[in-house]
Amino acid sequence: MKKKKLSGLTDKYWITDFNYLDEVRQQFNLPDRAYIHDVTLREAEQAPHVVLRPDEKIRIFEALDDMGVHSVEIFPLVSDDDKELAKEMVKMPRQAKVFFLCRWNEWEVDFALEAGADGVVIECAGNPWLNKVFFGMSEDETIERLVRVAAYAKKNGIFTVTMPWDDYLAPMPFLERMYKSLVYDAGVDHVVIADTHGFGLPWTTAYIIGKMREWVPGTPIEMHAHNDYGLATAAMLSAVVGGASVVHTSINALGERSGNAATEEVALNLEMLLGVDTGIKLDRLYPVCRLVSDLTKIPIPMNKPVTGDNQFDFESGMVVDSIERLKDTDRPFAPFICLPEMIGRRKGYNIILGKMTGKTAVAKKLEELQLSATKEQIAEIVQAVKREASIRKWSLPDDIFETIARAILKSK
Repeated sequence: MKKKKLSGLTDKYWITDFNYLDEVRQQFNLPDRAYIHDVTLREAEQAPHVVLRPDEKIRIFEALDDMGVHSVEIFPLVSDDDKELAKEMVKMPRQAKVFFLCRWNEWEVDFALEAGADGVVIECAGNPWLNKVFFGMSEDETIERLVRVAAYAKKNGIFTVTMPWDDYLAPMPFLERMYKSLVYDAGVDHVVIADTHGFGLPWTTAYIIGKMREWVPGTPIEMHAHNDYGLATAAMLSAVVGGASVVHTSINALGERSGNAATEEVALNLEMLLGVDTGIKLDRLYPVCRLVSDLTKIPIPMNKPVTGDNQFDFESGMVVDSIERLKDTDRPFAPFICLPEMIGRRKGYNIILGKMTGKTAVAKKLEELQLSATKEQIAEIVQAVKREASIRKWSLPDDIFETIARAILKSK
């Protein structure tokens, strides 16, 4: 695959070239491409309060497929509706592969085979202490059962991925035995390492991926992590740096507890900061995130990276003045993470009127209203806006600003 030209300056964004220094990148074991395995259709409903109807899941799947995810994951055995949905999804015209999550039971693999799934992701606890508590199983019995079910899937000709979870609390010798057994005894196609509670530091994850590449060289490695410590996106990046080629992500970071790594954050980070192709149409990120937010009834936080409203909303007078000064240069995107339209947002930025408002913002708003004012009147309007915002303890809507401005202009 042709390597992407690595530069911090393009016609859509300006980021640090330090990411591309040889001294930095010589530590990496990057794959030619990182594949996005999106788990929204499973993990979103594991987020408390969320319920998605079958038609809503179809709509999300269509959007994910259009956006360019490599594969999606569903859990058909949650309900009869989900079983029928799974059968419908695999028959749809699509590019994305459909993987069924299966627990370590042969009969669940049978359902995937009958439905025509593209593959199975076989899961169980990878922490031997949990399996002893849950099932009274020893380490050997845990490995034997997982290998048996994985081998059954492979014997029946379906693409097989194994995802033992809570791996980061397992002893390292156990992990080595388990993954070697899955590859060499069961013959699985891919293996997943899961930081289920998200407490692995980025350096830890890169190290673990490196160990797995030593244990099962040539077998593609996938990364799954949760966001309990706010490290899920970092976990995906560090996994790819370590040599993982598939990352598990979810739109708007939806998932169990604090959620998973956000698809929109991971895709943008991989493409822009690591220079690794994902196959994702970046201009579909924001529309898909809004769709999923609407259907799950989980609002996108204002300060959410990439898709939050505050990403391209500005109130500070100094910042607004800087943006206006730069907009006619060859780098109008310098104050932003990228041009808004690159990720599917509308062009430009929003001026928010509030306590931090300055003269440039007021002048621009007056221009939009086709109102003229002297420098003294602009200064007076600025102070009036600051007072009103302080009373309201929030920003001012445009109609309130217009009322304030017209009153001051009329009085003069």
